[in-house]
Amino acid sequence: MKIGIMSMQRVVNYGSFLQAYALKRQIEDVLQGENRQVEFVDYEIEPSLIKNDEKKMDFNVKMYLLKILKMLSPKYRRYRNQQKLLNRTFSEFSKAYNETFLPTIGVKKAKVYCPELDVLVIGSDEVFNCTQKGTLVGYSRQLFGKDNRAKKLISYAASFGTTTLEKLEKYHIINDIAGDLSCFDALSVRDTNSQNVVAALCGQIPCRHIDPVLLYDFGEVDTMVVDRKDYLIVYAYADRITKEEAKEIRAFAKSKNLKVIALGFYQPFCDEYILAKPLEVLAYVKNAAYVVTDTFHGTVFSIKYQIPFATIIRESNKQKLGDLLELFQLTERKVTCLSKLPEILEAKMDLTNIRDILAKERESSLSYLYNHLLG
Repeated sequence: MKIGIMSMQRVVNYGSFLQAYALKRQIEDVLQGENRQVEFVDYEIEPSLIKNDEKKMDFNVKMYLLKILKMLSPKYRRYRNQQKLLNRTFSEFSKAYNETFLPTIGVKKAKVYCPELDVLVIGSDEVFNCTQKGTLVGYSRQLFGKDNRAKKLISYAASFGTTTLEKLEKYHIINDIAGDLSCFDALSVRDTNSQNVVAALCGQIPCRHIDPVLLYDFGEVDTMVVDRKDYLIVYAYADRITKEEAKEIRAFAKSKNLKVIALGFYQPFCDEYILAKPLEVLAYVKNAAYVVTDTFHGTVFSIKYQIPFATIIRESNKQKLGDLLELFQLTERKVTCLSKLPEILEAKMDLTNIRDILAKERESSLSYLYNHLLG
């Protein structure tokens, strides 16, 4: 039996890697005893539907001189040095990701397009988010199953991200997407917006399932030991943590005598940045005192290991993060007021409730995979 997974595995991000890793391992577990082959499938990257503004700036001598003066200031030089360090650390991460991490899940440098398969699984992550900028995404209808050569086509925990019905109409692709979705044998999404889009386009409400990181047990992480103690993790995208947020995080860590460690992206206000292997990231989270994040997967990692966390909601991720926190009845972990960060982090979590929800969601997700992979 040959299974293909079309996902975001080549996007340089721990969350992208770990959800892909987890889905592959979970599918292999489901097919245990079968003559199986599970591989990742690539998609042709098409141009983004969103075009950059091409506004020409008038040359202004005064503004030019002010810019030169700004560039000579000590504050600007500090900023530039931080940017250079950020670029260097991301370059190192990107190299490790492509040359070391991806081969561990069978992703090779040469891309695989449209292989013959028994089942093609599209997901998870924001595979349906077709109205976003980005050199690795764009508008690819192959992410909606177009031109596949599989006997069966399903999705798992797929997300439209920030793409809405209004955006599909705005970019005149709503009919194409509706037609592509109608060819799926089974549809599974991970959030309310995605459910609503699919329901409107296909006339049926798709199944809703949890991210593979929450589904797979990651038993291989249980025996891993990290060489740090007494630390708070900051798991956030670069340049998104504001000065005010950084100040509150450091003040809280200091009050608890904790070191502040950055994972994922370099953060200049943290005590240390660690370029960890993907499974080590989970081990660091599992052994952390607290986690502060502004990402979907940073929140997923925290919920998985029931670590006290605070999630800073951004405009770009409020839908998917809001849904995730509501599902696990953890909306109180949202940071809506910076001064309440200590209160949020120190608030007790109902661990029994989290485990009960996880167990229920895992049962539903596994049932879906068993039915549509083996049925």
